[in-house]
Amino acid sequence: MRRRPQTVDRPLRLHLYRINNARLFQNFRIHGDQQLRTTSGQIRDAETKTITFENDGLIRTFIKVSSLFWFGSKRIRAWSLSIGFCTCLFACMIASVVANQWNKFFFDALQQQNAYALRIAIIYIVFLCILTSLFSLALLQLRMHLQLQWRIWLTEFLVTGWLRTLGHQLTNASRCVDNPEARIGDDARLSVELAVDLTGGIINTILLSTSFIFVLWHVGGTLHFANVSIPGYLVFVVIIYSSLTSFGMYCLAMPLVEKVEEKASAEGDFRFELASARSFPLQPLCPQPDASKGSILRMSFSVLASKWVAVIGQQTRMIALTSANGVLAPVIPLLLGAPKFLSGEMTLGDLMQSSAAFWQVHLALNWLADNALSLANWSASARRVSVLYLACKNSDGDFQMSQDEPVDQIS
Repeated sequence: MRRRPQTVDRPLRLHLYRINNARLFQNFRIHGDQQLRTTSGQIRDAETKTITFENDGLIRTFIKVSSLFWFGSKRIRAWSLSIGFCTCLFACMIASVVANQWNKFFFDALQQQNAYALRIAIIYIVFLCILTSLFSLALLQLRMHLQLQWRIWLTEFLVTGWLRTLGHQLTNASRCVDNPEARIGDDARLSVELAVDLTGGIINTILLSTSFIFVLWHVGGTLHFANVSIPGYLVFVVIIYSSLTSFGMYCLAMPLVEKVEEKASAEGDFRFELASARSFPLQPLCPQPDASKGSILRMSFSVLASKWVAVIGQQTRMIALTSANGVLAPVIPLLLGAPKFLSGEMTLGDLMQSSAAFWQVHLALNWLADNALSLANWSASARRVSVLYLACKNSDGDFQMSQDEPVDQIS
């Protein structure tokens, strides 16, 4: 005869499941207590030893670590992509200057009602559009390949250091840094992509502002007001106006850096809670979810939502300034040049060329205002990557910065 399998009463099974589940969540809470978060520049390990990093030092650390990409085994590819990227930026700047000259030619022909010159201008702008498109395509390809290769190198570098710490005392780095997976997967990507975009923006700002200031000085001419002559008055106006808008955006963007960093940390915490909940599957005998799991997830997401609301509020103030600036900036050169146009000192082509040059210089000088959010995101991601690197370095004395690390296994 077949023996009847031994069974346990359902109340006893539920009681055993609750005890087992409570132990799992007790361990989960203990593990969570080991990750005592403070600010982005301060992390605490399980033995209550505090490792403090200065915020400014974190940015310098990221620059030192990431710049090894240009001096390691991939330096030839890195320098080739970088030089090609800068060359395309210079070519796009030349195309912008030529397009600005086309404005004068077209509007002068329009004012003179010269049909032949208008036909030449149309043919001219078609070739200019094709050339600009080719430059833009090359710039896009080089920029994205540079971001990809840099991310491959940085990811391999961080993964190598993080895996080394797995053999040291139950991962000191994992205990003193929250969400190392998110730092490697998300923050490393954002820090590299935004670094390339922001560096290209700075180079483009220098090129455009330098070239179009000369155009604006020459085309704008001299302003005569109350027996006072001001040569290149449009240049002074655009510098003063751009300085005011940049200063206003700077004041609004500084608090945003901390808000974005807190939101990124909350995003990583919420993903960690979800992964932890999934790692404790429900028993077949008790399909109902444990109440503590839901409470932990809801509490984690409520923290994330509060951080998100803070970022939204700060961005709203910035959008108000950028929207007003987008309406006012193109009008200023037209208003300042209108008296000279009406008196015959400026042609219609000169007026439109000076307006376009004013806008280009303003965009270049107002680069900080337009990229304040990107700067905040990059700063937050770069600091989180630096904290992970320093934690790995603290846990593993052999994890040092060198030109030969990591061994490039990804082509």
